[in-house]
Amino acid sequence: MTLDYQTGKRHNDTKVKKEGAVQNSSIIFQPILESANGRYSCMVQAEDGQLFNATFVLNATECRPNYHGEVCTQVCDCQYGGTCDRWEGCLCPPGRHGDRCEYICSPGTFGLNCSMSCSCQNNATCDPVNGSCICAEGQSGKFCQKVSIPDQNQVVAVVLASVIPAIAIISCIMTGILVKRRSRRPRTPEQPTEDSEMTLVIETLSSWEVEKEDIRFEHMIGEGEFGHVVRGRLRVPEGYEVLVAAKSIRSDRITASAVRDFRREMSILTRIHEDKEGHPNVVKLYGVVTKSEPQYILVEYASNEDLRRYLWNLREQYKTTGNSKLLDRLGFAADVASGLSKLTRLKIVHRDIAARNVVISDRKVAKIADFGLARDVYVSSAYERTNQGGEEELLPLKWMAVESLRDGVYTCESDVWSYGVLLWEIASFGEEPRYAGGPMNPDVCTLLELLKKGVRLQQPENCSLLVYRIIRSCWIVDPLKRPTPDELLQKIEQLGPQRHAVHLVNHSIR
Repeated sequence: MTLDYQTGKRHNDTKVKKEGAVQNSSIIFQPILESANGRYSCMVQAEDGQLFNATFVLNATECRPNYHGEVCTQVCDCQYGGTCDRWEGCLCPPGRHGDRCEYICSPGTFGLNCSMSCSCQNNATCDPVNGSCICAEGQSGKFCQKVSIPDQNQVVAVVLASVIPAIAIISCIMTGILVKRRSRRPRTPEQPTEDSEMTLVIETLSSWEVEKEDIRFEHMIGEGEFGHVVRGRLRVPEGYEVLVAAKSIRSDRITASAVRDFRREMSILTRIHEDKEGHPNVVKLYGVVTKSEPQYILVEYASNEDLRRYLWNLREQYKTTGNSKLLDRLGFAADVASGLSKLTRLKIVHRDIAARNVVISDRKVAKIADFGLARDVYVSSAYERTNQGGEEELLPLKWMAVESLRDGVYTCESDVWSYGVLLWEIASFGEEPRYAGGPMNPDVCTLLELLKKGVRLQQPENCSLLVYRIIRSCWIVDPLKRPTPDELLQKIEQLGPQRHAVHLVNHSIR
C-alpha cells in the first residue's frame, strides 16, 4: 500500500507519505493537522499483482465556534444547551432534538438528540436523561405497568388524606398566632433566638427583594434539566433600566437538589454584596424575587458571553493575525484570581471555577459567576453524571482537585486547583482539557489513577514556561502547599504590566 500526498502547487509535485506492508489494510496518521489538508491517493497492489487506487480529499480545518459542515459554512445556532459538532451540527442535550434543539423529545424517547427509546406503559413519561419511567399517581413497577384501582377503603383513605392536611394547616395557623403573640413579649437576653439563622437569611433577602412588575423578560439564553436563564430588563430605583440575566428553577422540575443549588447561589451572592457594592471581579447581583413563583436571581447580563467562548474568538483572530494577545488573556487570569481572593476572605467555596463560569463584561473585565445551577443550565461534556452518597449529580471531573475526587471535599484550596485548570484554558485558547494516556472524558476512578501517577495537563502550545510553572503549582497534591489566590495574583502581575499599559509589555512572555 502506498499513499501519495499532492500539495496542489504543481500537478506532479507529490511525495510518498507511507509505503510498505500494512496491517488491517490501513495506514494511520496521528495527529491530523490543518497542514495535512489536501488530496491523497492510495495505491494498493494485491498479492496476485492486481492494482487498485482511490483518491481522497482531506479537510481538517477547525471550524470557528458555532459553525459546522465540510467547509465550515453552516451555522449551528444551538439552543437549550446544545453543542455544535463539526459534522453533525447541533448535538442536543437529553430531552431535546431538532436542528437547533428547539423540540422536546416525543413520548417514548430520551437521551442525546432523543436517540434512545424507553418502554414505559400506561402513557407514563420517561426521564429525558436516563430513560427511567416516571410513574403517575396510581402507577407502579419499573415500566409503570401496574395500575392500582382504589376500593372503598382507599376512597375513605383519600378523603381522610384530603382532610388531614386541612387540619394541619389550621393547626399551623393557630401555632403561628400563638408564636406571634409570644414574640410580642419582651425577650430576656438569656432566651435563645429560635431559627435565628433562617431569620437572618430572610432579612438579608428582603433587602434585595425586587417587584416582578419591574422586570421585562425578553428571551431565553440558557435552559437545563432543572433551571433556566432569561435575559431581561430591570427598572432600578434610579429610574433607568439595566440588562439582567434572570435565573430560576423550572416549575415542572422542582427537586430538593435544585432548590438547594438555587438557594446556595442566592445566599452566596448576598454575602458577597453585603455592602451593596460587591467585587469588580464577581458578577453583580441586582436583586431577587422570592415572594412570587417562579423565584428569580437577577445578576448582570454579560454582553461578551463567557470566557471560554471569548477565548475561542481570540483563537480565530490568532490564526489570522498571529498575535496571541497573551497580555489580554493574562489580564483575565488576574481578574479571576482577584475575585477568588475575595471569595477566600469570605470563606466561600465556589466548587466550579472554570472558563465557562467566568463572564466578560462590556469593558473586557472577567467576573466569576454561576455559583449554583450552572452545571445544569449549561450542560456540556465538561460535566459527568455521577452518584455521590446516593444522590445523582453533575460533576466537572477534569477541573476537580484530588481530594474532591477522592473524598468529596471542597475547600478554598480545591478552588485553587480548579483555577490552575482555568489558567490552562486561558493559555490554550479555551481547549477542552485532556490528560495524556486517558480518555477525553474519564470517570472518577480513571482520573484519580492518572493523577496519583503524577499525570497532569501538558504545557499548551505557545505557553511560556513561566506561566506553565504557575499552572503546575496549583496542582500540588498537598492542598496546603498550593499558592493562595493573593499569591497567584502577585505572580501573574509580575509577568507583565496592567492590561492597558501596552507600552510596557514584557515581550519575553509572548
